[in-house]
Amino acid sequence: MEQEIEKYYGPLFGFIRKRVKNESDAEDLTQEVFLKLSKSNITVIESVKSWVYAVAKNAIIDHFRKRKLEIQALEENLAYESELDNGTITELSACILPFIEELPEEYRQLLKLSEIDGVSQKEIAKNLQMNYITVRSKIQRGRQRLKQLFSECCEIEKGGRGSILCYEKKVNCC
Repeated sequence: MEQEIEKYYGPLFGFIRKRVKNESDAEDLTQEVFLKLSKSNITVIESVKSWVYAVAKNAIIDHFRKRKLEIQALEENLAYESELDNGTITELSACILPFIEELPEEYRQLLKLSEIDGVSQKEIAKNLQMNYITVRSKIQRGRQRLKQLFSECCEIEKGGRGSILCYEKKVNCC
């Protein structure tokens, strides 16, 4: 009887692999089916082949249900982080302009144009008759100094993908 069961492994794996599109998941599901089979009383099963494929179909359905729940949980978590992120960013936004004002003039003007007014770096370079590479590098250095000012003032906790979850002021600033 064991040899009869083993002859289903290859075809069953192919059957599952074709439906789940992931070899690792297909191996896991195939093993799960054979584990269920090993725990079953196969002497009362009329058609082992039909039973194996019925169990495999159910395992595939369960697999996708579980994945759907995992995806929903991830989406809910990301939505929650986004809500936290938006509220925190709104609060921290009030600090940006005062911090920009503390920067040296060479960074202050460029950051106001790019970050506050939303002017593209290429447009800034053209309007100020500066080299684009110079503008880009000064904006980058200005952002780094701005980040340093924020880190001196606040402890910022980040979530997935760099989103800001919350902050705590270190000293009386902004």
